[in-house]
Amino acid sequence: MDYSSYLRLNELLSLQQPKSPHSEHRNECLFIIVHQAYELWFKQLINEIHYVIDLISKGAIPDAISVMTRINTIAHTIVSQISIINTLNSHEFHRFRGYLGSASGFQSYQFDGIEALLGKANSKKIKQYQHDEVIQKRLAVIIKPASLWNVVRQQLIGTAEPNEDARDLLTAILARPSCEAILLNQLLDLDTALQEWRFRHAKLAERTIGQSKGTGGSDGLSYLKSTLFTPIFVELWAAINPS
Repeated sequence: MDYSSYLRLNELLSLQQPKSPHSEHRNECLFIIVHQAYELWFKQLINEIHYVIDLISKGAIPDAISVMTRINTIAHTIVSQISIINTLNSHEFHRFRGYLGSASGFQSYQFDGIEALLGKANSKKIKQYQHDEVIQKRLAVIIKPASLWNVVRQQLIGTAEPNEDARDLLTAILARPSCEAILLNQLLDLDTALQEWRFRHAKLAERTIGQSKGTGGSDGLSYLKSTLFTPIFVELWAAINPS
């Protein structure tokens, strides 16, 4: 086995199939590669989050911290990839946009699965796949019975259910040096990266399609703006500055 066969390069490099006229292939190929890279990183994120959930549920907090470092590094890599797609000017994008059909990033079931796996309630997004049995099965594999946040709450404050004392307990953990405090701060770092990704995605849409509808029928920019400042770990953010 050599490098090419191990990575299945012939198959991998054949997966970029632009739909536009040949004159637009350079730009459409960039668009395809960036989004395929996103999905590959999403796949790895899912693997790492599954692993960190298992570690935390066993009380292996130091090991979980190591895995969270990798998770956050991948998250920052995903954010930085937007800089690449930003080199695609609006007029260049519109030359091949019509060939995308109804395809839209709004339909990334892996990203929706990641949000649910972390602990964000996004049943409306998940509902869009209810008629696709294949995606439903894949989502079932992604979304574990207990989300990352529920496992963290259970392990650190003794319950996965919201209660009045949760914020005070989280505040107390964050106030003293400990592995638990490091882990909670890593969750804040992850949430910050995801919020930055949403903001940069919204600005990308504003630059390329303005107020137009999304290719998949979504509200485009207005929808993306509605997702801003909507953290996943709401309780954790509230615990930083208790009233």
